Amino acid sequence: KGGGGGGGGGKGKWVFVPSREALSPEEIEERRTANAERHAARVAEEERKVVTDVHIEGEVVQRAKRHAWLKPTDPSAVPEVCREELAKMNAEFRAKATDGRAFCGGLEGDVLYLSVADIAEEKLVLAAGMQVKFKIYMDNKGVGACEVISNEPPVPEGAEGDEVAAA
Repeated sequence: KGGGGGGGGGKGKWVFVPSREALSPEEIEERRTANAERHAARVAEEERKVVTDVHIEGEVVQRAKRHAWLKPTDPSAVPEVCREELAKMNAEFRAKATDGRAFCGGLEGDVLYLSVADIAEEKLVLAAGMQVKFKIYMDNKGVGACEVISNEPPVPEGAEGDEVAAA
């Protein structure tokens, strides 16, 4: 008979894959440049137009690998020119939600799409619940957020590192 059960001829078994070698600073810079060029091409292709002059406050609702969803703290801060398109885009995403999962966890208000390439603050890593500031754009895919920066309260001087250093 078969040889020991399990079937599948080895499919689905865990295989150790050694970690990749660390990238050199030059390779990191090459990747950053290539990513920035790809993003600039996509911005042009999607005919993006920034519709706010100042940053709007909001919160990260959900984060994925390459994008996030942001909710404005004050929905009336979203320019009227894009509110209808924003509502339409959110309705479409809610209609697409399947497998019993609700779009953005079933959040009621409208949210803005954010590509992580639109994060302006270097080394800013987004997480759900984080306070941010952003500008709003419209393009041929809908409404989104760009030029994203942190709006988290700064850590007071001496509150963290100094106590450890003094110990």
